[in-house]
Amino acid sequence: MKKIIIVALAVAMLLAIPSLASAQEPAKYNFATAQGDKQIKVIPGKEGEGVLYFYNIDGNRITHVTLEASQVPSNWVVKIDPPLHETKVEIGGQIVSVTENLYVEPSELLTQPAKDVPSGAAYITVPGRGYTLAKVANIIVKVPETETIGKTAAIKISGTAAWLGQTGSAAIKQTRNFDFSVQVISADTGEKIIGEGSTQAAKKPMNWLPIIAGAAGGIIVIIIIIIALMRRRRYY
Repeated sequence: MKKIIIVALAVAMLLAIPSLASAQEPAKYNFATAQGDKQIKVIPGKEGEGVLYFYNIDGNRITHVTLEASQVPSNWVVKIDPPLHETKVEIGGQIVSVTENLYVEPSELLTQPAKDVPSGAAYITVPGRGYTLAKVANIIVKVPETETIGKTAAIKISGTAAWLGQTGSAAIKQTRNFDFSVQVISADTGEKIIGEGSTQAAKKPMNWLPIIAGAAGGIIVIIIIIIALMRRRRYY
C-alpha cells in the first residue's frame, strides 16, 4: 500500500512540474502591431476608415491597449472602434477595472488561418513566420461637408500598451504612433471634358461685315458704269 502511495505522489509531482515551470517563467511583454492601408479617402460630410491590428505571439502576458487621436485637423472628427471602455480583470486574487480600447491575449502562430474568426478580430500574416489571430481597431474619420476637394491632411493615432502588476495597476507601459494620410475626394466619380487646349495659336473669328460692304460697293460702282455706258451709246 505504501508503495502505491509513493508511486502516486511521484506521478503527481511529475505532472505538476510543467505547471510550476510555467508559473515561474519570466514575464514576456509583447506589443506587436500591423497597419492596413495608410491612406484614407473620404467624401465631404461622409466617413472614411483605416485599420490597425494588434497581436501577441511572443509574450506570455495579456496586453491592454489604449488608443487616442493625438493629431487631427480642426473641425475633423476621429472615432475609434472599439471605443474606450472598462474591462474587469482578475489578478492576484482580486478584481480590478482596466480602462482600455482592447486587450490582446497570447496566441500561437498557425500555418494557415482558422475558419472561425471571433468578432472584433482577424487573421493576419506575420512575414516569414505564418498566420496569427489579431484584434482589430477601426479608425473612422469624418470631414465637414464644406471641406475642399483634393485636400490632404495627416492624422496620428497614439497607442499605449500596458501590462498589469500583481496589484492590478499598470506596471509597464509602451507607446507607439500610427500615421494616416487622409485625402478628401469628390462623390462624383464620373468623367467629363470641361475644356480642350490646342497646340496651335488660336485664330480670331473673321469679321465678314467689311467684306460684304466692300463687295456691295463694288457691285454698285459696276452697275453705275454700265448704265453710263448705255446712255452714252444712245447719244451716238
